[in-house]
Amino acid sequence: MIELWVQFISAGAAGVALFAALQLLLLDRQDAGTHPRHARKALAAFLGLSALSGFELLFEQAGVYDTAPALIGVLWPFRLFYGPVLLIYVLDMTRAPDAAWPLRLKLQIWGPAIAAFVTSFSFFALPATIRQSVYGLSEAGSSSVFWVVLIFSALFLVLTLAYLGVAFWVLTRNLKAVRQIFSNIENRTLSWLRVVLLLMLAAWSWGAIKTLFPVSLISNPLVDLSDALVECVWIVTVGLYGLWQAPVFRDGQDAPQTLEPAEKYARSALSDARQAQIAERLEKLMAKEQLYRDPMLSLGVLASRLAVSPNHLSQSLNGHLGVSFFDYVNRLRVEEAVSRIRETSEPLLTIAYDVGFNSRSTFNLAVKKLTGQAPSAFREG
Repeated sequence: MIELWVQFISAGAAGVALFAALQLLLLDRQDAGTHPRHARKALAAFLGLSALSGFELLFEQAGVYDTAPALIGVLWPFRLFYGPVLLIYVLDMTRAPDAAWPLRLKLQIWGPAIAAFVTSFSFFALPATIRQSVYGLSEAGSSSVFWVVLIFSALFLVLTLAYLGVAFWVLTRNLKAVRQIFSNIENRTLSWLRVVLLLMLAAWSWGAIKTLFPVSLISNPLVDLSDALVECVWIVTVGLYGLWQAPVFRDGQDAPQTLEPAEKYARSALSDARQAQIAERLEKLMAKEQLYRDPMLSLGVLASRLAVSPNHLSQSLNGHLGVSFFDYVNRLRVEEAVSRIRETSEPLLTIAYDVGFNSRSTFNLAVKKLTGQAPSAFREG
């Protein structure tokens, strides 16, 4: 019974992955506001690779490898491309619109995976009995099988960990960048992808650990069921959120390269007096026009209102006021919100939207972070 559930889940996950990949490939190429071109192709490739992984588990459960031993391991090498396609997706979704992809960057992304892919074909030069034993279809020498499994598992895990590490670094860098540029960032951090990457990392690490155990111990229907469920979860999550996720930077004016890194501020020509002047003008403008109420307010828009460069405004915020653009704007929003909660009977959600927040959850988190209390506490008091 469990074997049937494994086959059903694996087939369903593969079907979902292929359907989502097809949807991405059918998107109008001119709809760059929804998915950048490279990100769309990379996400479709990732879903296609996930479908292959689902088929591999399905083939094992359905006995395909028993009847066609020549197919043993034929789908495995494609897993080595999980890393590069995920990295390309993360890079393209967090880069400036129409950013170039120089040849050097392409080689850095694809080179290690292609080299590992070519190396993996040495598996097919092994005796048939060893290849069958790797998949638990025969009883070959345990020592030989152990080392084959260990080497190829290490190849996959080390390569994939390297790619995931770079992807996490890019996401972390993006989080810092959007806090300097946008006043609402909940749809710009790709936080859902962080969760998926951690889930995949845990699943792949478990897969590597399993290689240290005898096949008789890990050839368990419950283990196969858990593997199928985990894979199904990340496929559905990537399929849904990936189709909905818009690129982080949709306007070249707000692209991160318009800002100098923080460590360069000390060498900038912008003096402390000039920073103080810009900060003073900013405070007056915000008090007079309450621009923070605009949920789409960005560093570029605010800088244009002050007639200064985005970099100078960012430097004044970080250097003189000691806050990021995101923290500065949300502090003003919270201050007005708390005041209105105390003085009026307006619904909390109405206040949240009026002061510039996009959702109740971000409003609650911001108030809690700055005041240590939930919004409702100020009305109860």
